[in-house]
Amino acid sequence: MFDFAKELKSHLQREFITDRKDWSIKGFIDAKKKIYPISLDTKLLSKILELTILPLLIDFCKKHQLEHYLAKNQIQYPDVTLEGKLLGMKKYALDIKTTYRTGTEKNIRRGFTLGSFRGCLRDTRSTRYSRFPYAEYKKHWILGIIYSRREGNDEKRVYDLNELPTIKSVITDLEIILQEKYKIANFLPGSGNTANIGSITNLEKLRNGRGPFSEYGSEVFENYWRNYLRNEDAERMGIKRPYANLEEYFRWKERQQKRKR
Repeated sequence: MFDFAKELKSHLQREFITDRKDWSIKGFIDAKKKIYPISLDTKLLSKILELTILPLLIDFCKKHQLEHYLAKNQIQYPDVTLEGKLLGMKKYALDIKTTYRTGTEKNIRRGFTLGSFRGCLRDTRSTRYSRFPYAEYKKHWILGIIYSRREGNDEKRVYDLNELPTIKSVITDLEIILQEKYKIANFLPGSGNTANIGSITNLEKLRNGRGPFSEYGSEVFENYWRNYLRNEDAERMGIKRPYANLEEYFRWKERQQKRKR
């Protein structure tokens, strides 16, 4: 039986991460064969990591005769849609996320942002925010890339091509996390004043998919976030906020069921 997660993770670890868990990308090269080092800007690193892992995902699809559909724009969910016989002719959503470790090495910086809890999650038949209607997806996977930052590189220096072996990568100790979204999701939004679902931050729990929703399943995860309101959302609607955590959610759910009887 085809083990999607095992096969994909094995493929990416073999092709994307060196034996030293280092990053093979050293910088940008111009027409004069001059190399400019990469900065530690997280948005820049995230984009480069995504661009360099996409061809490997496409190679994986070709190898296993899977159809793949890329997002048409930056805000469309997911980054890649997979479909084929080995997946039971069902659509799998695959979102690429990146973040870096904290100094303790036991946690990542702020967790991944796992997409909006509005949009396609609440309007499951629409394609306004989703490559295909959310309701058509069998599973939702997160491909997380975690790294450690290497401080001290001289970003102002320009290298000649023959100096390539001497250039240190700005990130190292790369690690791939491949888990279903609900298994690593938190019950709190992501960082900042956003409408994004946050992830857990403990590395061991991320590796093993042991978030707070993991024991309840994807249906509870989706229902929780479909009905989730931030304080400002509830105030704008002129209603009391229904819940702020899982314990409150289950009490709210019980009240909802009693009203239907």
